[in-house]
Amino acid sequence: MGISKTKLHLRQVCLSDRELLFEWANDNTVRANAFHTEKIPYTDHIKWFANIMTKDSIYQYILCDNELPVGQIRLNIEGDKAFIDYSIAAKYRGMGYGTTLMQLFLQELETVKILDKQTLVGQVKQENLASARVFEKCGFTPIKKKDVIQYELVWRQ
Repeated sequence: MGISKTKLHLRQVCLSDRELLFEWANDNTVRANAFHTEKIPYTDHIKWFANIMTKDSIYQYILCDNELPVGQIRLNIEGDKAFIDYSIAAKYRGMGYGTTLMQLFLQELETVKILDKQTLVGQVKQENLASARVFEKCGFTPIKKKDVIQYELVWRQ
């Protein structure tokens, strides 16, 4: 199954996504690529999810292919920085969804105008080559730091 370019879209996360996001967050590969590698307890996830649903500084979207959820992306705005976190569901990795997700998300940011002059930031473990390629393909500048590559894109609305 490949990407059906005409049927891809982002939608905002809703309450019914709580279980799906919990499943994706605890995927072994996602945990290995995360900076906090331990599994997330369900009670912690419920608290976290309630928090993101009410904060004005956090925006989260689901990438859908023909209404089928295939990945997620989140933006946490903290002052002059806006941190990006994303993942693709296990069975859809390696198919180009990561780049498409990021491109659609950047288009969404232009449309919804939630950013002013923040720098978009994505932090990637050096061994996570797939995520590194996504950020690079989407125009982010790599800044190597100890054990991490920080990708930055200055946003001007």
